[in-house]
Amino acid sequence: MKRGPIVFLISLIAVPLLLALLFKLIPPSTVGVKQDQWGGGIVEEDFPTGFRLGISGYHKWHYLPMRTHFLHFTSRSSSQNFRSDSVSKWSAPLEIRTTDNNVVTFELSVAYRIIPGEAYRIVMDGLKAHYPDRVKSVVMAVLRQELPKLTSEDLQLTDLRLERVNFTLPLLNERLKEFHCEAEAILIRKLQFQTDYENKLQEKQYFRQKALLDRALTLVAEEEKIVNLIERQIVAAEMAKTEDWEKEIQVKKSEYEVTIAQIVADARVYATETLAQGESEQVKAESRGALYLAEADALNKELRTQALNSKGGAIMLALEAAENLNLPEVTLNSDDPAVPSIIDLAELTKLLIGISD
Repeated sequence: MKRGPIVFLISLIAVPLLLALLFKLIPPSTVGVKQDQWGGGIVEEDFPTGFRLGISGYHKWHYLPMRTHFLHFTSRSSSQNFRSDSVSKWSAPLEIRTTDNNVVTFELSVAYRIIPGEAYRIVMDGLKAHYPDRVKSVVMAVLRQELPKLTSEDLQLTDLRLERVNFTLPLLNERLKEFHCEAEAILIRKLQFQTDYENKLQEKQYFRQKALLDRALTLVAEEEKIVNLIERQIVAAEMAKTEDWEKEIQVKKSEYEVTIAQIVADARVYATETLAQGESEQVKAESRGALYLAEADALNKELRTQALNSKGGAIMLALEAAENLNLPEVTLNSDDPAVPSIIDLAELTKLLIGISD
């Protein structure tokens, strides 16, 4: 038989068992405190989350929560809104008598935690199971000592309540050091006076609010008067500006109308003068043209007369006369050599103008 599988099987069983005997797992949000059961006592060290060396039978482990603890002093109806766990304790509201002899019911919460690095001291002092009760007792004692220093009037002012809480927190932590814990915050969730005093407070608050409301209404009325005055001033200024602008517009409009009228008049005068000058020039030009035409016509007639008085002119006139000659009937003796032929224009011309060969 092969030994390999057997060794592997034995290792598979033995190794986890050995680890379980030699190491312990510290859960999340928890601190472990190791105790030597054979005379060594409590190990002065806090062990955070993770696997830690601890031999079963030789070491004993104590576990303490490192989360924030809560002490709630409130009624059950209010406490239903909170999750119930091992680090939360619920108690009835605190009834505290103020310096002016009024009983006030406080609903508040206190957040605290174990001081880091001192969890082993809790176990060493034997407080593992009892430190929450001891912390509660100290918290109640300190609160009953410090909160009554506020008067009923002071409790109605948030700033004074917060100031008293901030003053109380260091005093509380000084007392909690004995149990290796420290408070992180004190939250006053609600406070209530006795019925008679509460009614008086509500009535006083009502009159105070009414006085504030009357003051606010007075301020509103004063502001409305100021606003109305400003509105009237704005309307008056707007009207004045509008009148000034309209007056300026009319002045400018009149100036422009005068300027336009002057321009139109000048244009008409210029047009009249230009038109008259043009007509005069036209008449002069027409006269000169007529004169030039008459001179040209006279020159034409003179030149024509001169041309017609010349020999060439006489020939031209004879030719025109011959061309325009219309003889309905001509009887010539063709046998007579002295009679010119009618179809011989040159000879006929010579005959008409009296030119002989």
